[in-house]
Amino acid sequence: MSDPDEVPHDVRASLEQLLAAAASAAADGDHQTVRATLDTAETVATNKLPAGERRDRIRWGCGAAADALPNADLAAAYATATADAVADGE
Repeated sequence: MSDPDEVPHDVRASLEQLLAAAASAAADGDHQTVRATLDTAETVATNKLPAGERRDRIRWGCGAAADALPNADLAAAYATATADAVADGE
């Protein structure tokens, strides 16, 4: 039986890729790409993760990263921390 809080491999890979892209775009000063990738990551988390603490943390982290703009360093830090929350599902 699988753990209900486990992040499926494909969802984990997608979220990690999106969050890394958001952090990279923040470092490059591309706020439009940051917002777009964070919106997509939040949608993936909402639609593909079961309700629970992990999904809530990931959704909150995406919102916090977007809200941190135009502070690119803070937005990148939130995106990276959110990716860590995704990785906790391994």
